[in-house]
Amino acid sequence: MAMTQDGGQHGGGARQYQYLRVAEALRERITAKEYRVGDLIPTQQSLMAHYDVSRVTAQRAVETLRSWGLIDEGGRGRGSRVIAMGAAAPQTLAEHIAEAFTAEHVSLDVWSLTTEKLSKIVASQVEDIKSGAVPPPKSISARVLLPSLDVRFPLPRLISDPDDPRPLLRLRRLIRMYAGQLQHSLLAAAEDGRVATVRTELRCVATLPLQKCYILNGTVALTSLYRVREKEVLEEAGSEPLEILDLENGPELFTWAPMAAGRSERDAAHFEELRLLFESCWSKVAEPVVLERVTSSEAPTTTPAGAVTSSVSS
Repeated sequence: MAMTQDGGQHGGGARQYQYLRVAEALRERITAKEYRVGDLIPTQQSLMAHYDVSRVTAQRAVETLRSWGLIDEGGRGRGSRVIAMGAAAPQTLAEHIAEAFTAEHVSLDVWSLTTEKLSKIVASQVEDIKSGAVPPPKSISARVLLPSLDVRFPLPRLISDPDDPRPLLRLRRLIRMYAGQLQHSLLAAAEDGRVATVRTELRCVATLPLQKCYILNGTVALTSLYRVREKEVLEEAGSEPLEILDLENGPELFTWAPMAAGRSERDAAHFEELRLLFESCWSKVAEPVVLERVTSSEAPTTTPAGAVTSSVSS
């Protein structure tokens, strides 16, 4: 087993990030009130000795606690102090979406390959709203960037025949299906008047995303890198499996936020770059996207910038 520079171990099993293990352990100790608000947490040197990790790992663990809003920036000559008790910070995409929906006005800026995971999470969130399990926001606004549906991308492709169009046609079907489900779920939130205003806009860009990006309520950005993997897929039920190279989402979800949210200057700068990248692509290069093949009389309306737009107000 070898230790990577960022504190991860790799060997015969799945990769484990040791800095997260240390950060979780410290958060549990804060939750258990072993460290209370105002207390100093252990120094990096102490963490290195106690958890048998490198200095880089100890430093990243402290930065992670800070990103969760549990400790301050520290000061010259002292370590970091606890500034909040260890209530569980959102970890999964579903938890982040649920937290975003507690705002009065929800905004979702998304750049993704198919929106498969997001569409399922939003559908569940909307069902909770409609059932009364959670209070509804006053408005929901979603802007979604997708890969163009008329560009021949290098992935996905059949391993035995890169010119075979079936993997790419399958991707286009998935994009249409899941983006359509996402749009339907959001609009359903306004149908019974629980959410006053819902607006969804779908646009496409002539490139494959190498990471998925979610910017929630303009206050937090989530990213997850895609990886190229070999996999077997079915073109249709009962068909022979196709062995393809495809993009698959990695297991890690990285969180970025402005300095106002207690983040480091580096994290805040990365958040701002993600926001500017999305805005520039959305406004300058994104084009209309049509999820279904429609006749001219059924064609969706477009904004001047060319985005497919659906909105409902009660």
